[in-house]
Amino acid sequence: MAEKKITLKITDMSCASCSQTVEKALNKAEGVSEAQVNFAAEKAYVTFDPQQNSRDKLIEVVENSGYGVKEEKAKTSFKVGGMTCASCSSAVEKALNKSEGVYQANVNIATEKGSVEYNPEVLSKNDFREIVKNSGYELLSFEDEEVERDSESAEDELSDDMKKVKKAKNKMWGTWAFTIPIMLWMIPEMFFGIAWPNMQIFNLGMIVLAIPPLFVFGRKTFITAYRAVSHGSANMDVLIAMGTGAAFITGPAVFFTPIANYAGVSAMIMAFHLTGRYIEETAKGRASQAIRKLLELGAKTATIIENGNEKEVAIEDVQPGNIMLIKPGEKIPTDGEIVEGKTTVDESMATGESMPVKIEFPHFLFRNKSKVINRQICG
Repeated sequence: MAEKKITLKITDMSCASCSQTVEKALNKAEGVSEAQVNFAAEKAYVTFDPQQNSRDKLIEVVENSGYGVKEEKAKTSFKVGGMTCASCSSAVEKALNKSEGVYQANVNIATEKGSVEYNPEVLSKNDFREIVKNSGYELLSFEDEEVERDSESAEDELSDDMKKVKKAKNKMWGTWAFTIPIMLWMIPEMFFGIAWPNMQIFNLGMIVLAIPPLFVFGRKTFITAYRAVSHGSANMDVLIAMGTGAAFITGPAVFFTPIANYAGVSAMIMAFHLTGRYIEETAKGRASQAIRKLLELGAKTATIIENGNEKEVAIEDVQPGNIMLIKPGEKIPTDGEIVEGKTTVDESMATGESMPVKIEFPHFLFRNKSKVINRQICG
């Protein structure tokens, strides 16, 4: 395996002798081929064999020599494609959390988004694309790469949700279009032992009618199952693919060996599975719309007071400790505590109280869950 190079931010060094001490300790570590410590930059540049050592062990070497290592932290969020169930999101989350340099990772199947806290000196955004890809899924885009949403893009997202629901609905009805005839054809054979018009045509008919539900409308289920298995994980699609695949094989096998024909049953399983997918997509679409509507209710700007002057800034630019002026009719831009003045606030979204509440210092207000009736100052 090729050698790996890392950079460590060293703390508590006070002179050149300190950097020499750290450098000497790192060069003695197992698997380290070269280590250089720059006192001015307070950084250590280490080249080592990842099979014999690791970043965490090298940090431990530095700490044992009497100094510290400052871990840089950054956060990013991204949209993940190809996930179909909680097992999928769990597989991606597990792969991210196992990666060196990741402090914490969470993947939400409902929003199809992942959020990661990581060390930017160890990992880059391209690394996350590779990690997600190796787990069998696709990183579609990072949140900071997405264009700020306006009314048109919001409509596009709504349209995408509707397209997903429509696609799932078409697959569901397409599958049932073949499954219902299978069920009707199977009834005489199951209850009366009559295979109409004869057993050979009946068996062949079950196979032919089961092909579209499995390999046309249910094709994505098999593709997703293959990806999951090839990356050493299992999800609901793997279970469905195994069940329907095994049942379908009995169809052709019935012509060569005395075995029951369950090809028709495989189509039924897929039909119920795709019906569940349609219900799931419908629920996810409604949830996404509700979340977007809630986000649209939030304040976009805040009025802060600097040197006695009012200044309107974007909500992202508000810093802890800023003094905000909340005017009548405005929503509370951020969580905050009243530092001056009295007012009446509608807190129905936070408490369910229908009547406005009279408040004053030191009352605490919550972002976007309160609406000011009278003028107030909030910190």
